[in-house]
Amino acid sequence: MKYFIAKETGRTFILRMERGDLLREKITELCQNEKIHEAVISSGIATFDIVNIQMSNTTGFPMGYDVHNLNEPLELASLDGTIINGEPHVHGVIGNGNKTWAGHLLNGCRILYLGEIVMQELLIESLIRTADKDNVFLIDRKENPID
Repeated sequence: MKYFIAKETGRTFILRMERGDLLREKITELCQNEKIHEAVISSGIATFDIVNIQMSNTTGFPMGYDVHNLNEPLELASLDGTIINGEPHVHGVIGNGNKTWAGHLLNGCRILYLGEIVMQELLIESLIRTADKDNVFLIDRKENPID
């Protein structure tokens, strides 16, 4: 285990997305426009008509994933994630009333009616994600990467 302490929080952002907006792309755009390097996504709701979601399909190495490309009306029941070095890592739980999916939300998740996200900026020394020997991308300090 390794941990990092943000001694202060910065700005709180409430992001409104409208029909046709792409979730991760709009989060990335906000980070670029506002120069957000590290943050936590604490809450999110949305409706989608397109979702690209990735889920692990192995318990060993090399890691394996299934990607589901869904094209139907879907509700986002839960959303959280991190922004590390300006890059969003977003997980969500979505469903259609009959089936539920949970996993890593990829680019191209399109808002059907609306989306709302709350993001809290973290004032901490610069962090990065660095691949370890198994190609798992772990958070570390920018100036002190993983051994």
